[in-house]
Amino acid sequence: MADFASILSPVLVTGANGFIGSELCRVLRAHGCAVRGLALPGTPVEALHELGVEVFFGDVCDPASLAEPCSGARTVFHLAALARDWGRFHDFMRINAEGTGNMLEAARRGGARRFVHMSSLAVHRFRGYRDGDESVPADNVAFGYCASKVKAEALVRAAHSQQGMHTTIIRPGAIIHGPGDTTSFIHLAPAIEAGGLPLVDGGRPLTCFSFSRNLAEGMLLAAASPAGAGETFVLADEVRLTIREHLEAIARELGVPGHFRSVPAWLARAAAWVVDGVFRLAGAREAPPIHRYRVGLVARDFRFHSAKARSLLGYAPCVPYDEAIRRTVAWYREWRRQVKA
Repeated sequence: MADFASILSPVLVTGANGFIGSELCRVLRAHGCAVRGLALPGTPVEALHELGVEVFFGDVCDPASLAEPCSGARTVFHLAALARDWGRFHDFMRINAEGTGNMLEAARRGGARRFVHMSSLAVHRFRGYRDGDESVPADNVAFGYCASKVKAEALVRAAHSQQGMHTTIIRPGAIIHGPGDTTSFIHLAPAIEAGGLPLVDGGRPLTCFSFSRNLAEGMLLAAASPAGAGETFVLADEVRLTIREHLEAIARELGVPGHFRSVPAWLARAAAWVVDGVFRLAGAREAPPIHRYRVGLVARDFRFHSAKARSLLGYAPCVPYDEAIRRTVAWYREWRRQVKA
C-alpha cells in the first residue's frame, strides 16, 4: 500500500464539509495525512474538527481568502462547487469555473505539486452511453452546471505542469451514494418507501455509480500516482445496472415492495421542456419538479466504466455494490432516527 501521508501531505480539501469532501477527509486522515479543510463561512465544521482536520473558512470566489489555506499545501483536492441541476447560468460559471481558476492560481502560488479536480460525467451530452470512457467529448454546454464543469476542466488542463504543478481530473459515477448523503438519498429513500415513484421509460436505461468510500480511495490513488499527472479518470464502481435495478436494490434493503410507475420518455421530455421554460420565464430560483437536465440524465443509457483507472492506477473499488447499499441504508435509518428524536 502506498504511503499516502509522505506523498501527499500536507493536503488541502475544498468543500471539506460536504458529502464527498468529508468522506475524503476521513480517508485521508485514516492514511495518516495532515489535512486542511476549506469551508464556507457559517457552515458546520464540527465533524471536521473531530477528524483532526485543520479548518479554514473561505470562498473560492474570494481569492484573498484562499492564500492562507493553500500556503505550503503539497496536494489540493478541489471539490467545492455549486452542485445542483438547476440554477442561474451566471452562478454556475462564477462558482464552478471562475472559482476553479482562483483555486488553481492560489494552489500554484502556495507551492502545490498536485491539484486534483472533482468534475462530473455531466460534461458529456446526454446522447446515450452503455460503455463510455474518458475519450467521450466533453461538450455538454446546454445547462449551466454542465457548461461550468466543461470550462473548469479546460482551466485545469491548461494549468498542468505550470511551475511544476501537475493536475488530475476526476469524473465520478452518475450516481454517488454513501453514508452522509443529505443532498439526495434522504429524499430518495422516503419516495421509494412511499411507492409509486415515477421512472422515465420504466427506469430501463443503464447508469453508473460511485460509493463514496470507493471514490475517495480512488482519488488518493490518482493524486499519489505519477501515472495520474495530466490525466482524466472516470472513477465508477464495477457494476452494470439499470436505474430501476438500482432503486429496487434500495427498496429491498429498506424492506419495502419497491413499486414504481413508468413515464414514456417522449412525454417526460415534452413536459420537461414546458415546465423548464415556464419556471425560467417566471424567474424562479427553486428548481421545478421536472426539467430538461433531470430528464436528460435518466432518459437514455448513461453508463461509463473505469478501465483506464484500473489500468494506470490499479483502481479496484474495495466496497462491493450490495455492501454499499447496505451501509447507505443503515446510515439513513440512523439519520432519520436522530432527526425524529
